[in-house]
Amino acid sequence: MFQTSLGDPLIARYCLAMSATSHSRFAILLDGALTPTDRLRTQLDGCRVLAADGGIRHAETLGLEPELWLGDFDSAGETLEQRFSTIRRQSYPSEKAVSDGEIAIRHALDEGAEEVVLVGALGGERSDHAFFNLAGATSLAIERPALRVMLTSGLEEALPLLPGRLLRPDWPAGTLFSIPGFTAMSGLTVRNAKWPLDDVEVPFGSTLTLSNVAENGLEILLREGTTVAICRFDNMAGPV
Repeated sequence: MFQTSLGDPLIARYCLAMSATSHSRFAILLDGALTPTDRLRTQLDGCRVLAADGGIRHAETLGLEPELWLGDFDSAGETLEQRFSTIRRQSYPSEKAVSDGEIAIRHALDEGAEEVVLVGALGGERSDHAFFNLAGATSLAIERPALRVMLTSGLEEALPLLPGRLLRPDWPAGTLFSIPGFTAMSGLTVRNAKWPLDDVEVPFGSTLTLSNVAENGLEILLREGTTVAICRFDNMAGPV
């Protein structure tokens, strides 16, 4: 997934979570685009799995069995309801103030989640859903700095970038990435990239941070602002 600075105690906790237990690692299946890849399957290995409404369709593709299916089930349809009839469900009214995905995230947090992978959170037919997934994940990371959050479609990944926290994505050299700001950004530094930046100011809406290319050991550091780092993988699609 990603690492923080060498002096950050989160590294030790991350390694412990990966090696000692899977109880605190959750994959939440959302109803966006998904391309199954070997990388994604490795990332999901050992995770507890929750499905939010129509996101259940990805369970079969990825060979996963959710422990709980949450939502109002307005997107699932009869075919999926029959196919996954044995999965335990938790139903909610269709007229509610939060999305099914947010409900699933809150359930994972109540279960002690320390890492959340939002699968199917990017792309798809609803750009508004993808935007709210990005904004919501970033807000969650700010609210809970010790929580590790990643959004993925298999071909794309996004990581919230917290001020003062060095981000080291494990993206291969040559990976295309951008840093779209939800606000103006101050003190943005990008190292080990085709176009490095050193403590720059980035106005809101600027395309300065659009389409960079990772080199080995990519590092991103932000002093102030709200943003994510989002990348696109090519030629990584595995068999469906």
